[in-house]
Amino acid sequence: MENVAPASFTDSDFERLDAWLQKRRGGIFDIVTLEGFLTAIVIGPNTISPMVWLPKVWGKGKPQFRDLEELNRFDSLVMGLYNEIVHHFELDPEIFEPSFYERPLNDKTVIIVDQWCAGFVKGMRVDTEGWKPLRHERRDLLKPIELFGTRAGWRKLEEGGEAAMHATWSVRIAPAVRSIHAYWLPYRNATQGPLGHIRH
Repeated sequence: MENVAPASFTDSDFERLDAWLQKRRGGIFDIVTLEGFLTAIVIGPNTISPMVWLPKVWGKGKPQFRDLEELNRFDSLVMGLYNEIVHHFELDPEIFEPSFYERPLNDKTVIIVDQWCAGFVKGMRVDTEGWKPLRHERRDLLKPIELFGTRAGWRKLEEGGEAAMHATWSVRIAPAVRSIHAYWLPYRNATQGPLGHIRH
């Protein structure tokens, strides 16, 4: 990937991409899931070409766009979010925080983490073989993400009492993501160089 200075991905860009995704009939349907997906792509063991992972965003079959201009606008927004995530991890990985949904409930705010975690798991599955060393050596880092991002995890949440399990494990997601980045960093630096932005 070519190192270039990223254009800032604004709140307006975030909202436009989210609105566009929610109109889709396949692939990834919302911005939070997409952020989780792209985070796994960015911090994982291998550099994955957009030609490989973009079809996962579109969904099965050919992407449905009105014209080439709409396709290019969509690609630009997705790559903008990708580069924004790269920038966060280059600048200061320790301040990275996932974007979670919030829902009011009984005068409290409940943090909804499932979509982000499901997206991260989907991103890992783009390079299943590459993620195996982490799965074998530091499965603990994946536990909070897989609890909220997989069907097997959802069953465990239900068995353990969803409210109690959520309180215990949801706060561990962000530290786990930062630790996963740190785990793969020496490998990436040795084999592929630092994270790089994608020009779009």
